[in-house]
Amino acid sequence: MLTKSTASRITATGVYLTGFGLFFSYAFFATSMYNDYLPPRFELIVLALVLPLLLGKILAFDHYQLGQWLLILTGLALIAVVARTSGRYILLAVYLLVIGARRVSFERIAQTALLVGLATFVLIFASSLLGLIPNLRFMRAGTYRNSFGIQYPTDFAAHVLYLLLTYAAVKKGRFQWYDWLIGVVAAWFVQVYSDARLDTILIGILLVLLLGYQLIRHGKRLAIWLSWISIGAMPLGAALSLGLSYFYDPKVKWLADLNHLLSSRLQLGREAFNRYDPKWLGQVVQVNGWGGTEGFKKFTGQIAQSQYFFIDSSYLTVLLSFGIIVAVILLGGYVWFMWREVRQRDYLLPLLIAVTAISCIIDQHLLDLSYNIFLLALLADTESFALPATAWKRGIS
Repeated sequence: MLTKSTASRITATGVYLTGFGLFFSYAFFATSMYNDYLPPRFELIVLALVLPLLLGKILAFDHYQLGQWLLILTGLALIAVVARTSGRYILLAVYLLVIGARRVSFERIAQTALLVGLATFVLIFASSLLGLIPNLRFMRAGTYRNSFGIQYPTDFAAHVLYLLLTYAAVKKGRFQWYDWLIGVVAAWFVQVYSDARLDTILIGILLVLLLGYQLIRHGKRLAIWLSWISIGAMPLGAALSLGLSYFYDPKVKWLADLNHLLSSRLQLGREAFNRYDPKWLGQVVQVNGWGGTEGFKKFTGQIAQSQYFFIDSSYLTVLLSFGIIVAVILLGGYVWFMWREVRQRDYLLPLLIAVTAISCIIDQHLLDLSYNIFLLALLADTESFALPATAWKRGIS
């Protein structure tokens, strides 16, 4: 028989997952070419459905002290100001999804994201093969890069990477032979059909870290090293991304070679610093990429092409678009979370987040929940990911 508190928690979880599922399905769908067929400002309709659910969960089920309420409201006010200055009002939903995840099992969140994400991904992929939506094909160095219904090939590859990360979370890192095969085939596919070299490397890194996690599960001392590396992954990734972009000089050979390897990302990062100074509360940052219908027309010369300018680095995007305060809070929050998880013998989530930290050097998905659901783990219930203390002690004795 369920107690009153248990029944309330189940109800709170259901309300939250309903709101998250609606938001995630829309956000994922909006990264596809189906976005061209959605009504203008359709996201406002989605927010009108999602925000009351999230607010209802927070107000009805989450019990905070006065000081905690003041902190939450201060954060909400900060995000509202940043959303206005940056023109990215979707930040309000992201903030409430993070706050609302309190006491909700991250395992349940990951399961919901995997189910909804895979269903949406298959629908988009099949629609592009059937000609219901375009499969944009970009040419680079004589090789076609397919987007398979997503708005850009690297975004398609990023979806594959983040779905694999979510899959690893759902499996709790306990991979069987067929799970490794799925990862290898995914890496091969995005390399051959989308020419997404960096995301292919990231999938390889994910598989290597998951191999390391198998050793951790058996109590090997390698866990200590992997744990410390994972804790510093996010600030290290930010330092590398921002530092290399800021100090980029094409006259320095190793920087020029690295810029070429990273598909001109350092050059574009330096250009971003030339155009915009970091602000405390963010600003509107105008970009001109090749994704989607309009971007593809520019790429193929069907319409007049303005200068290409796109910020791929998540760290640079957050700093310039959302401001210094949000960037510092976000990095601090991730370091605190990963330190806490390691102390609680959860070594899997920090390792998975370490992969997203590397990804954020080359992709702009740190605050994009249609890709990166691990942001929601910061306040969610992650107890089910902790290794048993008894088994751990037996393994290292």
